[in-house]
Amino acid sequence: MKVGFIGLGIMGKPMARHLIKQGFETYLFDLNTEAVNELAALGGHACKTGQEAAEKSEVIITMLPEGKHVSQVLFAEPGLAAVSKPGTIIVDMSSVSTEESRLFASKLEALNLHFIDAPVSGGEPMAVEGRLSIMAGGDEDHFHKVLPVFEAMGENIVHCGANGTGSAAKLANQIIVSGNLAALSEACVYASQAGIDLNKLFEAIHGGLAGSAVMEAKMPQIIERNFEPGGRIETNYKDLKNIQSSANAIGVPLPVTNLVKEIFHSEIANGNGKKDHSHIINFFERMGNCQTPKGG
Repeated sequence: MKVGFIGLGIMGKPMARHLIKQGFETYLFDLNTEAVNELAALGGHACKTGQEAAEKSEVIITMLPEGKHVSQVLFAEPGLAAVSKPGTIIVDMSSVSTEESRLFASKLEALNLHFIDAPVSGGEPMAVEGRLSIMAGGDEDHFHKVLPVFEAMGENIVHCGANGTGSAAKLANQIIVSGNLAALSEACVYASQAGIDLNKLFEAIHGGLAGSAVMEAKMPQIIERNFEPGGRIETNYKDLKNIQSSANAIGVPLPVTNLVKEIFHSEIANGNGKKDHSHIINFFERMGNCQTPKGG
């Protein structure tokens, strides 16, 4: 299968690497030519434009920062939609709003192109390992056609329903992840000030009801104060804004999520947007005029 991959950033590059290693004929484009060349050396095909990648592909994947970037790549002249062959399946694996995904699907269907929204969860570590969770929305037959592509990049792959449901599942996922990050940060600041070694706290509670994938992934980073980004604060905040927009559109109040969104917003205002999203512990440390010690 010939696959075009547009967007080789912190997530896209390892995802595309797995496609190449699994034998897919992979056509690559990103504004970062260094990333393109790195993957071309592994057997991928470097393209000078996204349009070139689209013209050569049966399936096109976009993995971009925001919905506005996906829209530009698909529809700005000459966008991918204008040059893709009829029947091409375009898979957007970016995190965008439900409404954006449904709009993309509608516009592409009018051009005899098919769309699947398939955002991912797991962050950079799972992207590198090829163990991402993938939640897909779109026609079930089209989903099964691209399932081998998904299986090269992930291990928990679920068809959620019609277009937009993949994006909705990802936003629901981000409600839980963001809330967990805030609760974990608040708990660590409290426990540290109460005299508990955070290593001991982790040992005591991670196997109980409070344990979570967020705790397993992020508490070691908090303990070591390692905030190199796997998932950036600014990216998480973008997702939270999309959640708020989608919830407003369907009349669902999200009081806890909106509070958490403002915690992320505060960290961006303090110049920490590009740090790992676990760095929101800084918000609680500033409130308490303290800092958890490195090493626990």
